[in-house]
Amino acid sequence: MKRIAFLVVPLLLAACSGGTNPCKLDDPSTCPSGQVCESIQNQNAPACFYPVQLKGQVSDLSSSAAIAGASVSAFDENGAPAASVAASATDGSYALRIPSVRADSTGKPIGRKVALRAAARNYFNFPAGVRISLPIDTSAAAQANGSGPYLISGGQADIGLIALTIAAQGRPSISGTVEVSPSQMGVLVVAETSNVPITAIADLTGSFTLFNVPPGSVHVQAYSRGTNYTAVDLSVQSGVDTTGLQIRKSGLPTATLNGSVNLVAGAPGPTSVVIVVESTFNASLIRGDMPPGLRAPDPGTLPNVTSAWSIAGLPDGRYVVLAAFENDGDVRDPDPNIAGTQIPHIAVSGGAVVNGVQPSFKVTSAVSMVSPGAGDAMDMASAPPTFTWQAYASARTYDLTLFDAMGNTVWTKTVTAVTGQNNAATYDGATALGSGKVYQWRALAKGTAGNPISQTEELRGVFRVQ
Repeated sequence: MKRIAFLVVPLLLAACSGGTNPCKLDDPSTCPSGQVCESIQNQNAPACFYPVQLKGQVSDLSSSAAIAGASVSAFDENGAPAASVAASATDGSYALRIPSVRADSTGKPIGRKVALRAAARNYFNFPAGVRISLPIDTSAAAQANGSGPYLISGGQADIGLIALTIAAQGRPSISGTVEVSPSQMGVLVVAETSNVPITAIADLTGSFTLFNVPPGSVHVQAYSRGTNYTAVDLSVQSGVDTTGLQIRKSGLPTATLNGSVNLVAGAPGPTSVVIVVESTFNASLIRGDMPPGLRAPDPGTLPNVTSAWSIAGLPDGRYVVLAAFENDGDVRDPDPNIAGTQIPHIAVSGGAVVNGVQPSFKVTSAVSMVSPGAGDAMDMASAPPTFTWQAYASARTYDLTLFDAMGNTVWTKTVTAVTGQNNAATYDGATALGSGKVYQWRALAKGTAGNPISQTEELRGVFRVQ
């Protein structure tokens, strides 16, 4: 009898940064400790890899003291949640896992852009006021010594929060869940109070927390593109947190808003249009909270609006429509004496735009900043700062306005225009600007008749005093 020899080859299951071991995307127990199950580009089966993480600190912007118990979340370019919420530790540190598709079986993550939000008891939300959250590209994530999590740490991952006034501290919170489905971009939750509205965006599971809610009657409404929710009215008691609030879908239809843009006076175009919830709108800063997805063109794509535009999926509510809101070289024409320059306020009810309003905008070229804050990032500036901008054609004067971090006017000044070269003015307000504090400046150009003809872009000019 002839014996047959079998060559036994062991199946090697990877347990490091990349691998081929089978796992389930919705079951973390199918991966070794410290790893996660994620998809691989152009492959059917997922595998276990070390996670992609953002690691940073949450601290008081003025004192640099650590803030414990802050909620930190990440959102993609559509405004949809990109991760579950992380809570900062006693030393202010947090680690936020960013679910990622892998390029191949080695585990190299395919980069994605995310923006951070943070909230904590006794502090203003971030972003809020003049401060924006700049996108973080996870393609820069790297392993230490070729092993362990793919990390991005420090820099934009560090978040400074601004403390509320003493009178506004110690207020309770509202937490709960909104009904969500995998197809939704995200859900904005707004608590309308007798004071300023409190906002949050629900995480991947629909969980949310609204911090620092003033006691009294509160109207809680959720907004999501393509979905209507049933609002909840409740009474908030001093010193008592509200937990377990549930916000359900109503099943009512949503509306489509149509409008147009007219590019004038050398506006480079194309531009974009966004919709913000009216109760969150700050008329001085000309901004507010946008329900995820309510943008033309769709979020995550470059501005492309040059004439007609359309935004579908508006839930019932009251909104403000903003054109040329992004840093694209354009601004809404600020002259209040001509048609197509006013900021439209609209209402949606029963799946239709009330009165069939179709907003039309005139958009012109922006006054170009030089410093500080001419780029997308927040600059550091010496005190007192000097504000510099490029000459704008036909301008005879410029009105300068300085806002603090929460949009309160700190200083105004009118200066005579200088043609053919950069214009500049140094802060000369009666009150010295606070060291370490955040501000934003803007310039409004006026023509021969004293009418506004252009202005700097709404998101530029943010700086921090050294």
